[in-house]
Amino acid sequence: MDRIVRLLVIATTMFDIDGITNVILNYFRAMDKSDMLIDFVVPNDIRDDIKLDIELFGSQIYKITHRNRNPIAYIEKLSRLIRQNNYDIIHAHGNSCTLALEMYAAKKAGAKVRISHSHNSTCKYKLVHKLLRKPFDSLYTQAYACGQKAGEWLYAGKKFEIIKNGIEIDTFRFNKGIREEYREKYKLNGKVVVGHIGNFNYQKNQEYIINIFVELFQLNNNYRLVLVGDGELRPNMEKKVKELGLEEVVLFTGNILFVPQIIQAMDLIVMPSRFEGLPMTLIEAQSACLPCFVSDLVGKEVAITDLVTFLSLKTPPKEWAAQINQFVPEDREQITNNIYQQVVDAGYSINDNAKRVKEMYFSYI
Repeated sequence: MDRIVRLLVIATTMFDIDGITNVILNYFRAMDKSDMLIDFVVPNDIRDDIKLDIELFGSQIYKITHRNRNPIAYIEKLSRLIRQNNYDIIHAHGNSCTLALEMYAAKKAGAKVRISHSHNSTCKYKLVHKLLRKPFDSLYTQAYACGQKAGEWLYAGKKFEIIKNGIEIDTFRFNKGIREEYREKYKLNGKVVVGHIGNFNYQKNQEYIINIFVELFQLNNNYRLVLVGDGELRPNMEKKVKELGLEEVVLFTGNILFVPQIIQAMDLIVMPSRFEGLPMTLIEAQSACLPCFVSDLVGKEVAITDLVTFLSLKTPPKEWAAQINQFVPEDREQITNNIYQQVVDAGYSINDNAKRVKEMYFSYI
């Protein structure tokens, strides 16, 4: 192709240091942009470091707000932007049939390639999701999903393409030096570190994690809990930890840029999510050779190594704790090469995936 292909990526959820944002940015960073212009629509002011990263490549970031509160105005603004900049491809990320808003705005503006991308296996607004089913189904031209469950949820029996949440595997590969540095930094030497990475919300179920940790700490007071992330329920969880008298052994890091480093300092991951698409955190954790104890409501395809153990949320926290406490981990340094190859073979290399997605983009036009 002898011209620049113009792509508009739309985030329908907060654009910050979280799962969907990281997926979008991983693809953006890894994709060959020599013959592409990639711009973004986001619903919020974004961090300066993310903004600089994007603008370094000549990309523009457009903030369009009030998607849920004033959808008509949102559609008008988005449609005008698409028309003015003459985008070839619209790629919108979300988790419900409310993506009909982006697909309609794109169609109205004359964009022939309209990609919807599902990142979860349920949503907050189930009634609106149901009401928008028919228009949504008629408006998108390509259907993407991060995993099987996410695709089945959004496309309801129609065909979809699985686009794996690719990562920079080398960044997460086990590194003894980094592990020692960050364990020293957070005074974790000699401790067994239970980790979790995710927004503090109903889906991620941090209250259950704390309940598990209470049981673990009773079994062995050498355990420590590190909770990475932020969100609306964080104050509630901090209050709960304080009421339990565990504030000295539970660390809330907030949103951080050094996730690959803090993962090295952990000894295991706990993720008792109430629902998930395919969480990138678990791919990253496995790349770092971390044992993962995961809710059985998470898609089974996330288990790309034998490091993942699925447990039911119907099982009391005490039983989760007993299984975790009995687990005998392998030497991460010894298994790292084997695990690295398993992650690559499972198709999670961001470089391979970005190349594939770009080829798909170009095939549509």
